[in-house]
Amino acid sequence: MGKPCAILMGSKPGSVVALSIMVERGWEIKAVVASPRNLHPWIAGPTLDAFASALGIPVFSQAELSEKQRADFVISYMFRNRVRPEVLSLAERAAVNFHAGPLPEFGGWAFYSVAILENVREYGCTCHFMDNNFDTGPLLKVRRFPIDASRETAYSLEQKTQTEMVRLFIDYCELAESGEALPCEPQESHRMRYLRREEFDALKTIPPHADAETIERYARAFWYPPYACAQVAAGDRVVEVFPAIVREELARLLHSQDLRMLQDVALAACRPQVAR
Repeated sequence: MGKPCAILMGSKPGSVVALSIMVERGWEIKAVVASPRNLHPWIAGPTLDAFASALGIPVFSQAELSEKQRADFVISYMFRNRVRPEVLSLAERAAVNFHAGPLPEFGGWAFYSVAILENVREYGCTCHFMDNNFDTGPLLKVRRFPIDASRETAYSLEQKTQTEMVRLFIDYCELAESGEALPCEPQESHRMRYLRREEFDALKTIPPHADAETIERYARAFWYPPYACAQVAAGDRVVEVFPAIVREELARLLHSQDLRMLQDVALAACRPQVAR
């Protein structure tokens, strides 16, 4: 049995890694659809569309896809827009989405932040079948891992989750290549939860009269540069609150080269002066 063919839609470095994994495994990539280049300008490295173009893989918008790009799988890897029904219909076997949170309980925008606010003991990432709504399709596989939410920021939890999602993607590729029926489990409707963008933004306001532990938890839950942090009202101003754990991390980063810098200065100063 030959390797599958796919349309890949995505954003962030994880989608670039997903594309490289499929290419290395011998998949045929019919098309790539990338989120806008300016969506995450602070992230280093090639964007998905640039990486695909360098490999000679055609890059399209959703509107440009046609029956010519029909494939075994349509894969969304953190794609930022709703996948159109006519694009979903291009999948011969399945249209699947990789979501950076465990479903059904962490759908929508606030997956990292809510997990910290709720002090959960485990987190995860999900591969699920796509339907016409966000994060509601049947589950293919959920990968869960333990966390200490009291030591996580939104940024640190994202880093761990992205790592686990690459592993989940490899598991998915192996299942898809086997030719066997893919696991398919309906989400339990009573456990499903979806937080919209405006609800997520509203959560950033720290409750009035919050104690020190609550303030720190909110600060950690919304620490994800360059986005706005947790905030408190101060008269007619809004003040962003940085978590203490980040101060420690920044200190280690900023001072990591102190010894090397001073050694270089000393070495240069001690070199014999060249006679003129």
